[in-house]
Amino acid sequence: HRNTAHINANQPIQNKHSAIMKFGKTLRDSIIQEWRFYSVDYKEMKKALKVNTDEASDSGSDGYGEFVDSDGAEEFFELYESSKDKLHRFYADKEAWAVDYMNTLEDRVEALRDTSSNPPSPDQETENESESDGEEQEEPVASSPTSSATHTLTIPRGHKRRVSTNCAWLKDEYRRVGKSKHFQNYIYAVKSLCTFDRELDLLLEFLGLNKTAFGKILKKYDKRTGSAIRDEKLAELDETHSFLDGDVLSELKDRVTHLIDEAHALKPSLPEGWEERKVYTIGCFDLFHRGHQNVLVSLREFGYFIVAGIHDDESYFQLKNKYTVDNLETRMKNVKPFVDQLFVIPSTDPTPYLQAMTSEQDVETGSCCYARGDDMLQFPGRDWVESVMPVHFVPRTENCSSTLLRTIYHAEDKELRKKAAFAKTRYDGKPIDDDGNVLKLSHAASCPAHMQATA
Repeated sequence: HRNTAHINANQPIQNKHSAIMKFGKTLRDSIIQEWRFYSVDYKEMKKALKVNTDEASDSGSDGYGEFVDSDGAEEFFELYESSKDKLHRFYADKEAWAVDYMNTLEDRVEALRDTSSNPPSPDQETENESESDGEEQEEPVASSPTSSATHTLTIPRGHKRRVSTNCAWLKDEYRRVGKSKHFQNYIYAVKSLCTFDRELDLLLEFLGLNKTAFGKILKKYDKRTGSAIRDEKLAELDETHSFLDGDVLSELKDRVTHLIDEAHALKPSLPEGWEERKVYTIGCFDLFHRGHQNVLVSLREFGYFIVAGIHDDESYFQLKNKYTVDNLETRMKNVKPFVDQLFVIPSTDPTPYLQAMTSEQDVETGSCCYARGDDMLQFPGRDWVESVMPVHFVPRTENCSSTLLRTIYHAEDKELRKKAAFAKTRYDGKPIDDDGNVLKLSHAASCPAHMQATA
């Protein structure tokens, strides 16, 4: 769900600057907000090539061209070198993480292989035998895999939900399957692989856009100064920034695609009605990012109708001792495309509001569950939730959090921004210093949502 503008090579150009203006917008809109800090500073480099408007006017110039002075050229190349450095450091961290994380993913698939070959437990055999007595039972219904390549949500319309004649057994079976080692191995393998696959796609797109940006801005420099350095600079980039071709990431993607296919083939059989359940979840969803998206898309693995609770601005402040960057209306707008129903929680305790939203019939028939990311296992209200419905967890997206985004893009201290941009992150994606302490914004709590900063 990112707005992506595309340049149409066959579209007539209205003036000689519209194409580069359009690419600048394309570059910004096509790169996810989390990574804009590390991108080529295209806009500022373009500004450096502009000249004093009075001087240009006196000479009949339009503000570009041979009038770029030494100060403008010096600023341009400072920004150029800074962009090269940011990209190199960003990619080096990402490649090191990706190669290491690939080992984790292979271990998860290996664990899935091991549990798929284990015979059923005695309890499972007994349950299956008792169900086979009497009338013939339907085959378990398997849910279709969730694709990481798209966020298009297909919601069944006029979906008729079946109610089992043995609700008590079915409720127990939902819990048993959800807690089984094989199902948990499956969820963690498939969801981690699909998230990683999307991450590789985004990285490859990011590299390609930035390589194009270097070529375009150097071409513009030559045009506006009368020089001919573009080919030389691009040849240097091929040596120092060969990673922009994405060869290593493409190889990883091929391996991931194979593992995704294998993991899907090892999906466990699921009880009748599993796909027809309502899935509840709760969050704050400030600075909505790909980690939020990945979790919400993953919830379709547990049912067909997603109900999300979202904390209002006041309860967010009480929970976190800081204001939201995005106000409630913005956060709701961001979340809605990924869910079927939203409700607002005006309290730090979501329990009474979740109780009000939960149907007694769904609880009685076992037609509901709760699912969320595994960054907060002891979430508020868990005691009540777990007493009436199964609770499931999905793996969170690595190196991604609202705290990280807030620090990089909304801190007043520029040095803190830079420090956070290349800092290590802990298990929940928050940036930390060398001693393991979370980097904090001294001004965060005094920036209310209606005074949103812009990245």
